[in-house]
Amino acid sequence: MNISPRIIAIATIGLGALTFGALMSEARSSNIRPLSLSAMRDLIQSDVDVEPVETVFMSSSTGSAGQAVPIEVSATEVVLPVEAPQAPALPQPERLAQATEATTTMTDQPLSPFGLPCGLSVSTMASEGAMVALDIMDPCQPHSRVIIEHSGLNLTGRTDVMGLLTMDVPVFESPAFFTVRMPDGASDSSLAMVPDLDSYYRVGLQWNENRSLELHAMEFGATYGDPGHIWLDHAGSVDRAVAGEGGFVMQVGDADVENPMLAQIYSFPRDTLDGNGNVRLSIEAPVTEANCGQDTLARTLELEEDGRVAVIELTFTLPDCDAVGDYLVLQNLLHDLRVASN
Repeated sequence: MNISPRIIAIATIGLGALTFGALMSEARSSNIRPLSLSAMRDLIQSDVDVEPVETVFMSSSTGSAGQAVPIEVSATEVVLPVEAPQAPALPQPERLAQATEATTTMTDQPLSPFGLPCGLSVSTMASEGAMVALDIMDPCQPHSRVIIEHSGLNLTGRTDVMGLLTMDVPVFESPAFFTVRMPDGASDSSLAMVPDLDSYYRVGLQWNENRSLELHAMEFGATYGDPGHIWLDHAGSVDRAVAGEGGFVMQVGDADVENPMLAQIYSFPRDTLDGNGNVRLSIEAPVTEANCGQDTLARTLELEEDGRVAVIELTFTLPDCDAVGDYLVLQNLLHDLRVASN
């Protein structure tokens, strides 16, 4: 029986519509261009003999692990070439455009030799012993002199090769407010709550230039060299103070900069375990070749019970150089601490 090729083509199209998606997928994977609908219509209207498309019905299942089982799809080769449809260009999302703009802006920002953005940042965090950990960062100002201001204290520091400076400072106020100034005029501030400040007596001695001043505390009748003699060479510790066993002294600031500003700060727990009595405080200065005969500008800071800080400015001249090796002792400049145990 002779069947018209046109009828065969119509029947073929009816079956092929059921698997059009499968044919398109297989054609893409095998680089075969599928027959478009317009080409099919042209083919139906022509007298060309066409072989019927072999139809394969698809099924899908999943394995026990929930992964899809691959399905093989076969199709006859289509010899009439057609142009594959082109996907329309999608508009650029607004978020992507903003991200691109932000990246461009970041790239345009000046960078340090290590690729870090320039600019000063200051952060503070309270720590035990009524102290604050101060972190200063300016990647484009390495090895730079830094001025740190806090509640009457003026200190100097120096950034490292990365532009970083860290310093632990016993504070005189809560919130503890710090201002940092850089040599290029940039400044920034930060503050931290210090919840245990009320638990300490605190006295500071600050001076300009390298004058080698010393703050000495004689706890409960101690004399020079006793365990209760607290000074920079026998400084005590924060742990000792937190445990209520006695005080500690710290020196803050960097002397290896131009026009250094340094300080020594003594802290003593108000609730001590050692007994009743006084803590005698004094200021001493060894006379050296570097400071002999020099005018000295200094100040004392005392944290009073009402939370105020009493600041006293001091100006004096160290003994002449024929007194090198001697000590200058300044008494009665600081109030003795009267401590009562629990």
